Amino acid sequence: MIIIRYSIFITAFLFITMSSCHSSNATDFKESLDQSERKAFNIIVGKKGSGEKKLEYLQKEDYKSAIKAVDQQAIDFDILIADIRKLSTEDIPEGHSLKTASVEYYQSLKELHIFDKKEIEQQALLKTVKNDELVTAQNKLLELARQKKLLYNAVYKKEALLHSATERFKAANGI
Repeated sequence: MIIIRYSIFITAFLFITMSSCHSSNATDFKESLDQSERKAFNIIVGKKGSGEKKLEYLQKEDYKSAIKAVDQQAIDFDILIADIRKLSTEDIPEGHSLKTASVEYYQSLKELHIFDKKEIEQQALLKTVKNDELVTAQNKLLELARQKKLLYNAVYKKEALLHSATERFKAANGI
């Protein structure tokens, strides 16, 4: 009876040990992606992030500084994407597909947010034009809004793909 309990205990211990080693890489990988998500949040809406600075400059109608903030957002996203690309997915089931979906999502998010540069340039132009040129400049701003809607749609699609990849990853790794 004691031997049976002892063998059950040993079997359970080995199973837990083996499964924890297997999911340790997956857990670390997932935590790195979660940190990337927090970084992206800070880029876009963080208190001291470039997105917040952009909005402050726009309130002051300081378009040059707002454009510089958008350029900084692009750099911040490039760093974030490069960090994700460096992550190893070796021996992690569904790791590569999650990594790919993450990179594509953050690239589409970057494209959306750097598109603001075109809108800011157009807003700055609106401050300088008169009469007939004003209507043309306003129409251009409306066209930019339509283009931005397409970028939002692309982000939504990439987000759905990322969500699916995340669910597959969690299921494959028991997370």
